[in-house]
Amino acid sequence: MAILPLLAGLSLVGCQDYSLEKIEPEAGPIAEIEVTPNPVLFGELPEGDRAAQTVTINSLGEVAFKVTDIQLVTGESFSLTTDDALGAIAPGDSKTFVVTWTSDGGTSEGQAKVITDSIGEVLVDLIGGTSVPDLVIDPDSVNFGSVTEGSSKEETVTLRNEGEAPLVITSIGVTNDTVFSTAYDALPITLDPGQESTVTVVFAPDSSDAWNEELQVGSNDPDGLETADLKGSSGNQPVAVCYADPDEVEAIHGETDWVGTDSYDPGGRAIVSYEWTLVSQPSGSSATMPGGTMIRRNFVPDLVGTYEAQLIVENEDGQRSDPCIALLEAIPGGDLWVEMFWTRSGDDMDLHLVRPVSDPEGALTSNDDCYYGNCTGLSARDWGVRGDTTDNPILDLDDIPGVGPENINIGSPENGTFTVFVHDYPGSVYNGRNDVTVNIYIGGLLEWTDTRNVDDEDYYAPFAEIVMPAGTVNPL
Repeated sequence: MAILPLLAGLSLVGCQDYSLEKIEPEAGPIAEIEVTPNPVLFGELPEGDRAAQTVTINSLGEVAFKVTDIQLVTGESFSLTTDDALGAIAPGDSKTFVVTWTSDGGTSEGQAKVITDSIGEVLVDLIGGTSVPDLVIDPDSVNFGSVTEGSSKEETVTLRNEGEAPLVITSIGVTNDTVFSTAYDALPITLDPGQESTVTVVFAPDSSDAWNEELQVGSNDPDGLETADLKGSSGNQPVAVCYADPDEVEAIHGETDWVGTDSYDPGGRAIVSYEWTLVSQPSGSSATMPGGTMIRRNFVPDLVGTYEAQLIVENEDGQRSDPCIALLEAIPGGDLWVEMFWTRSGDDMDLHLVRPVSDPEGALTSNDDCYYGNCTGLSARDWGVRGDTTDNPILDLDDIPGVGPENINIGSPENGTFTVFVHDYPGSVYNGRNDVTVNIYIGGLLEWTDTRNVDDEDYYAPFAEIVMPAGTVNPL
């Protein structure tokens, strides 16, 4: 017997009515993204100058997401450096990428797009050549001195807008809210150019110790988070106070003093020892801490990067302070700056920079090549416009027995393609692997770095081509 299908709409008498109830799934943890700053603002710059801003991608949700790509949507005068920002970002973590703007003397607008695997896309506006706010914290360092445990002391800090656009302060905090607290007007605080507001900072130590903390102020200033040092102590140990003066210099050509003269003892005892140590410096740096006591003078950084010095002081009773850390930032000089260092000593490596010519290898050791034999003074090689020293190369450092560094720089390089070679000089021989690192800075920014083994005596190893004025680097 055939079984017929039920017709639509047929009512079956005596059958129980079963209705379906839609069950909504419970909401689970979500991923959430925040990109700051947005927009990315660049102030006014002369035509041809470049500036860089760091953009942070924050994971604010409860699950991770992955940044799959970051693209420049519009704006030919902008460029992106994104390698460090790609990949998964766990909840509470962040990644950064860099936006660089090259000024054409006017106003530029563009957009970047942050693409994720699960949240979609975030558009970031890029604006160059416009008026921007400038947050200044005055003073930028507050020393409360010694305060008795259980007591407190107040100091006032001024927040001032020295820019040409309204400043919007969105956050004010301290890195240690156990002993430091703040009082200020309700957020957000909007300051027109020239206006200021105040923050009251209270230091209330709860133990015998010394503190080196920060007041942190967030705003729409394109420089990002601004900070002021907060120092204070309680108890009997001496307090080391240290800084670099100045705290930013040009590598090789500039020098700084490591200063500890503000160190003190809360009980009035004499400071009898100043122990300075260079605890961190850029990879490949051979710089050492100068001699001295409370001030170590004429320190010369030999590579671009951050140098970290530590000071510990001791009083006449033999009590030692907690370490104080001072930072120095060494920056590149000129529009083209090439650094080199290597791993094994006793194997002399020489840095060569060949100017734009049709046959770079054929120009090695000629007048079109800057190297130890002909390029140790600013006027040694007259490249570019004859008589103009700003486009001449100079070899600032030449190291033979050690591991470098060596450096060649040009203030305003001529247009064309420069070529970087590393020569394994046969005058000193090391049999074995020797890793050589080359860093290339263009317009003050690190555009390219690579480390390669160079172990063939008297071999000129080609590392990279540098195309100017485009500012691009092509590995060889």
